[in-house]
Amino acid sequence: MVGFKPTYGAISRYGMIAFASSLDQCGPLTRDVMDAAILLRALEGRDPCDSTSVGIEGGVELPSRTDLKGLRIGVPRELSADAEGIETGVTEVFERTLGLIADLGAEVDECELPHSAHGLSAYYVLAPAEASANLSRYDGVRYGLRAGSEDGTAETALVSMYERTRAAGFGAEVKRRIMLGTYALSSGYYEAYYGRAQRVRTKIAEDFAAAFERFDYLVTPTSPTVAFKLGARAENPLAMYMSDYCTVPMPLAGLPAISIPAGLAQPDGGGPDLPVGLQITSPAFTESGLLGAAFAIEGAIGFDARPGGTG
Repeated sequence: MVGFKPTYGAISRYGMIAFASSLDQCGPLTRDVMDAAILLRALEGRDPCDSTSVGIEGGVELPSRTDLKGLRIGVPRELSADAEGIETGVTEVFERTLGLIADLGAEVDECELPHSAHGLSAYYVLAPAEASANLSRYDGVRYGLRAGSEDGTAETALVSMYERTRAAGFGAEVKRRIMLGTYALSSGYYEAYYGRAQRVRTKIAEDFAAAFERFDYLVTPTSPTVAFKLGARAENPLAMYMSDYCTVPMPLAGLPAISIPAGLAQPDGGGPDLPVGLQITSPAFTESGLLGAAFAIEGAIGFDARPGGTG
């Protein structure tokens, strides 16, 4: 599938369940880049119900690009060759795709995002911290699920209802993030964790700004590994979090990014060939250009993920 994450503020978040307010962004999941562009045209825009939404100036153009002539494509060393835990098959597919990008006429060169290696650590402080605040509203009183309380005084019954509602209404991962976030925001730890993560976030945004002075787009693998089975890492949260290694720097910087199928590869340790994703990112509010570049690369890859396709 193709996944598109627009610039923060391009689409209204009104009506969504808030997770991390400074990171949340609605985006389309589609079979191909053209469908993503069509959906984005319908989704983007300013919404009076969401003060953070500004839309995309000029709207979204449907992609038609067939080459990358005149474009400069950067390959962040920290999110590709030097990234932690990238599987051999993912590297092979990624390197092959870089060759196709060069064949399309783009100038491909290595670049640096020095602080991006800390993106995962910063994200898993900031996102849980904001989630712990946002999800506190699900207490069984105002709306949503309400579990029954134990008998007792009015005060103990209310506390019991709170505890039972939040125990029954949240899954294990949500509870884990609420606990992490509450700890990071607690007295004595706020500056050591949340404050420091915010400073790392600023550094990551500055790294991207510097890279985009030299390059039009940056490309990385979407994930360090091939696709894994649903639930395969549910018992190992750290392994699950590592899947986000290449993707979290972009939302931390508020930038648009798109993931497209790049091919199939065998996982380390053997097994059937499984999908590998290519991620492309660009400066804020350049969605039309990003979709155009992705459309050209998608055509060159020729990977058809539809039932009966060539993928």
